[in-house]
Amino acid sequence: MGNRDDSTEPPQPASGAVSSRMPDVVHDAPPEVRTETRRSHGADALAADHEESAEVDGEAGGLDPDRARLIGSIYEVVLHPEHFDDFILDWAGYIEQAARRLDALQLADGQSAHLLDDPTVVAHFQRAFSLFERMGRGDEPPILHSGADLPLMRLERGGAVSQITPRAKLLFGRAPDLAAICEALEYDSAQRLHGFLSSFERAPASGRFAVLSLAKAPDPGTAAPDNAGNSIGDTPASDTLPGGGLLGVITRRNPDGDGFIVELLSLSIHWSPALAQILADAFHLTPREIELLRELTMGGDLPAIAQRMERSLNTLRAQLKSIFAKTRTNAQAELMRLVSVLVMHGPNAQTPAEPLAQSGRELRVDLGDGRFMPVHVAGPEDGLPVVFIHGMLEGLGILRHIEPYLIAAGLRLIAPVRSNFGQAMADPRIREAPAQFAKDLCAVLRALEVPRCVICGHMAGGLYAYAAAGRLREVVAGIVNVAGCVPIKSIEQFAAMTPRQRAIAYTARFAPALLPAVLRAGIARIDSRDVKAFMEPLYPAGYADRKTIGNPRTAAAMIDGYRFTVAQGPTAFQIDAWHVTRDWSALVAQSDCPLLLIHGTRDPAVSFDSVAAFAAATPRANLQEKTGDGQLLFYSQPAAVVSAIARFARHCLEPG
Repeated sequence: MGNRDDSTEPPQPASGAVSSRMPDVVHDAPPEVRTETRRSHGADALAADHEESAEVDGEAGGLDPDRARLIGSIYEVVLHPEHFDDFILDWAGYIEQAARRLDALQLADGQSAHLLDDPTVVAHFQRAFSLFERMGRGDEPPILHSGADLPLMRLERGGAVSQITPRAKLLFGRAPDLAAICEALEYDSAQRLHGFLSSFERAPASGRFAVLSLAKAPDPGTAAPDNAGNSIGDTPASDTLPGGGLLGVITRRNPDGDGFIVELLSLSIHWSPALAQILADAFHLTPREIELLRELTMGGDLPAIAQRMERSLNTLRAQLKSIFAKTRTNAQAELMRLVSVLVMHGPNAQTPAEPLAQSGRELRVDLGDGRFMPVHVAGPEDGLPVVFIHGMLEGLGILRHIEPYLIAAGLRLIAPVRSNFGQAMADPRIREAPAQFAKDLCAVLRALEVPRCVICGHMAGGLYAYAAAGRLREVVAGIVNVAGCVPIKSIEQFAAMTPRQRAIAYTARFAPALLPAVLRAGIARIDSRDVKAFMEPLYPAGYADRKTIGNPRTAAAMIDGYRFTVAQGPTAFQIDAWHVTRDWSALVAQSDCPLLLIHGTRDPAVSFDSVAAFAAATPRANLQEKTGDGQLLFYSQPAAVVSAIARFARHCLEPG
C-alpha cells in the first residue's frame, strides 16, 4: 500500500483479445487461492496451476486470509456469476479499508494522487479479467424458452442470429447463419429477406413486415417441436406453419436493450391459458375440445391432427361436431375466424407498443470521419430541441417513460448514443472522452439542422453536458441536469453512497487498474438469467429508489439500460467511472449559460448536500429540490421532471 502517480495516462480498457482455447478457469487460479476457494465456496479439488501463473504465485506467497478470500471470490465469479454478490461484498470491505488507509480526504489528480498499491491483488484481478474475456459471453445464440408467442429467432443488423428457438433449429440448422436461413427459403423469399435486411440496415425502424416461404418441408420423419422444445407428434415442422411453410419477418424495438431487431415469426394463432379459459366460460367447451381446438389452430387437417395427438379420428370428428354446435359455427374456417377475433380483442391482444416505439425514431448520423453515431429522436418534430445525454448505467431506459410528456410539453428530445454504449462506435480513449463527445454532438446538431438547444444531462451524463456546452458555446442556451453528478472534491462525497455504489466509486478513484475485472464480474451477472439480482442491491431496502424499481415497467427499462451499457463490454462504464470520481470542475468553467439542477433529497449516489454546495458555489445555477426522491426521480416523477425541463427550455430558447 502506498502513494503512486495517478497514471497520467489512465489505464486503457482491455482490448478483449481472446485465446483460441476455452480456459480451465479453476486451473488458472494459483495454488493458495485454490485452497481458499475450496474453503470459502466448496469448489471441487483443483489441479496444479499452468506455468503462466508461476510469476504471480511467487508474489502471492503468504497471503493474509482476507486477501486470499477476495482473490478466491473473483475466480469464483468467473465460474459462477451468481456468486457476484459474495465477491462484491468481499471487494467492498477490502477497497473501503484501502481507501481509508490512503487518508486522501482532499483528492488530487496530479503527482500527489493516492492509489492502491497491491501488486498481488492487481495481478490476480488482471488474470481473472483475462479469463472472463477468454470465456467470452457465449458464442451460440441464447435459446428462447417457452411461450407460443415467441419469435422463431431474432436477428441483429447484418443478419447475425442473436436468439433462437429449438423449432427454428429444426427448420434452419443447429447454429444457423444468414446463409443457412436463405438456403432454407424459396429463391424469391431469400431475395426478399436480403432486401428487407438491407432496408433495415439503412434506416432502422420498427413495424416493417414481410412474408417468407420455406423452400421445402423438413424431413417428414422429424417431429416438430413447439417454441419450448416440446415435440408435436410426428408432424413436420412446416405442417404447423400456414401455407405449408409461411413465415413472417418483422422489425421491432429490441425488448432486451436499445435499438431495433428483426424477428422471424411463425404465422400462427397465439394460444394462452386466458384464451382457453374464455372458450370454457363462454362456450362451455370441455378440456378435450379445447385441446382439439388448439391443435386446429396449429394447422393441418383432422387426420394429421389425429396422428400427432395419438387419438382416434372418429373421436376427433365427434368432438369437432360438438365444438361447431357450441360455438354456433358451421365449418372449420368459421371456427378459426372466431378464435382469431378472440385473440385480436381478448386477453391475448398485444399490449400497446411503448410510446417511443410508436413515434420515436433511431437515426444514424454520419460524423464525417468514417464514424456513425446512433441518435434517438422523440417528441414532436417542431418541439423545442433538448439534447438528452444518457448516464453510465441505465442508458436510454427513461425514454420508454416520457414520450407522452414530451408531446404534451412540446419538446423534441434528441438522444445521441455515446461511444462504447449499445451499438455506438467503439473508442477506447479515456481522458479524451468528454471532449470527443462534444465534438461528435456538434456534428449531430449540424446534421439535424438544430441551430440552438438546451442540453439535459441525466446522472453521469451531466459531466458530458458541461463538456458539450463548453465546446458548442452559443449553440447551447442552457443546461439542465437531472440527478446529475458534481465534481468530486472530497472522499467524504463517496460516504453517502450505497455500499455497492461506493465500492465501485472507490475502485474507479483509487484502484483503476482493478476496475475492468470488477466490472467484468458485474457483466457476467447482468448476462445471467437473474439480472434483477444485480439491480436490487444498488438500491437497498430503506432507500427511496427501492420503491421505484419495484415498478415492473421501471425495472424492465433499467435492465434494458444495463444491457445497453455493457453491450460492448466494460469499456463504457470504465471510462465514465474514471471521470465522474474525479474533480472535473474545469469542464464547468468552460461555459456560462444558465444551469438548472433537479435533484432528489435522498439520492444515494450523489448526495443532495454535495449538489447544494456545488450550486451555492456556481452563481448561474438554480437548484430545484425534489423532497423524498432518490437518484431515480426521472422514473418516479416523469411528468414533473419533463414539465420543469420544458419551462427551463422555453425560458432559454423562446424570445421574451
